[in-house]
Amino acid sequence: MAVRVYSGSGRPVIEVRGPSGQWIFPVDSRQTLEVEGPLGTTLVEIQGGSVRVVDSPCPEKICIRTGSISRPGQTIACLPNRVIVVIRGGTGDEIDAFSF
Repeated sequence: MAVRVYSGSGRPVIEVRGPSGQWIFPVDSRQTLEVEGPLGTTLVEIQGGSVRVVDSPCPEKICIRTGSISRPGQTIACLPNRVIVVIRGGTGDEIDAFSF
């Protein structure tokens, strides 16, 4: 599996993994990736500080209906085509929940 890294340290990054490789981009980059999986090509779009799956050959299209993600810890998964998109990193200062 090839790993292509395009990130700066300390900043949030978008990690895209699939059977054909792994890519890491700064969250503020602008990219369109074609990720090959067992069912065909999943199209991933990074722009405007967010990432989304634009098209995928999976039957249910849950990965497409997930919409855009933009915060560390958020994930998009296309399990039938074995493609995972994750936002990682950041300062760790983000609050993801409150409990009283």
